[in-house]
Amino acid sequence: MDSTPLESHPQLAFVDELQRRLARALAGAPGAGFLSLTLPVRDFPGSPGLPSGEPAVWWGRPGEQRFRAGAGIAWERQAGGRQRFATLAAAYRALCAQWRAIGVEGARGARSAFLGFAFSPDAAGEPLPNALLSVPRVVVERRGTGTVMHFNGAASEDHAALLMDWTRTARRLVAAAWAGTPATDAAPPGPVDARLPAGDPTWPERVREALDAIDRLPLEKLVLSRNVHLSLGAAPELNRVLERLAARYPEAAVFAVQRGDASLVGASPERLLGLEHGLVVADALAGSAPRATCDDADQLLGGRLLGDPKELAEHEVVVREILAALEPLCTAVMASHAPALLRLQNVQHLASHVHGRVRPEVGVFELLQRMHPTPAVGGAPRGAALDWLRQHGEANRGWYTGGVGWLDEAGGDVWVALRCALLEGREACLYAGAGIVAGSEPDQELRETGWKLQPMLEALALD
Repeated sequence: MDSTPLESHPQLAFVDELQRRLARALAGAPGAGFLSLTLPVRDFPGSPGLPSGEPAVWWGRPGEQRFRAGAGIAWERQAGGRQRFATLAAAYRALCAQWRAIGVEGARGARSAFLGFAFSPDAAGEPLPNALLSVPRVVVERRGTGTVMHFNGAASEDHAALLMDWTRTARRLVAAAWAGTPATDAAPPGPVDARLPAGDPTWPERVREALDAIDRLPLEKLVLSRNVHLSLGAAPELNRVLERLAARYPEAAVFAVQRGDASLVGASPERLLGLEHGLVVADALAGSAPRATCDDADQLLGGRLLGDPKELAEHEVVVREILAALEPLCTAVMASHAPALLRLQNVQHLASHVHGRVRPEVGVFELLQRMHPTPAVGGAPRGAALDWLRQHGEANRGWYTGGVGWLDEAGGDVWVALRCALLEGREACLYAGAGIVAGSEPDQELRETGWKLQPMLEALALD
């Protein structure tokens, strides 16, 4: 596959025709409120890519052949502190009250907004805001072989200026497109040109402190994180990183958030919550083991994980706490009878699903207020664990173990920001974590963080 963005490919005719179609649709649109115009684009030249040089987001569910890229800002709100979700919820409700979604030429009108937030409400998400809710100026969305583009803006904006901005942003999205399908056509990663440090001198003591707290306090679990800083030989090309992640981790939600010179990119295996027409689903992911290249050895590792009392106990804590968080918001809620194995390329996890039917007044932000962070990324009991993490400097993680996703008219889809890296020029900060419970061994937990760092190491390799 030629994954090079299509800057050199002819696109003027496509964009010019798009501008004429938008002008016709805009002429008949309401003159007040916030607008989204959705157009089918049968001739979009490839899969959505991420344009550089402006605020942009990228989202993919490769196994479902769903991809979305948005560029520019049509509307945005930022928040921080303990009321950040309530603040964003109020802003989103006010926007939706005057937001008209108009389908053009047979397309279905749609409203969608990107949501991302840091792990802790108290810490800066630098270089990203603590919590961000944004409607991109233009979004290109591909499902299977069908593609639509969404154009967003205030109806009160000057129409000539709005058309110019839509066209400029669309041209950049067209230029960033990939010629094929990232989930199936990507070349395998090349040699990794940056290796992990041999060890982490602070890790054993941090784990011992966590184990001491679990022994002395009413704590069952604490999740510690590692930041690994790497200097790369060259600045990574973000679309290549996304392409590799999408090809190797089709089960994941692959994402990128670009602001200024910084980009957060990753492939998360864990859904924090999915809400669709009143039905909520959440993943409980805790308990890990490596993969093996030999099938027999791989099955043995998975079997040991399914029968490991320590890993099962850690997993049960996460399931129990998610159920407890959801019960007040749901008329019915249930969890998987027993965990199954979620097998990724280089690591396997114990995984369960929690399902519920939410009360009529409950939306994504009310769920987030109750559910984030789950014990899979914070600890248990949640309040006591978060207090300990803050007091010991373990909560300043930026967006790592926060959330990324989209809101739409059906509800929303928010995933935990895992298996990710913050990229700034030739510098990369990779993140991984491990859950500490009674019986945890520092060396084993350090090895587990190494398994979790491997996806980003591979994706950052430069051919």
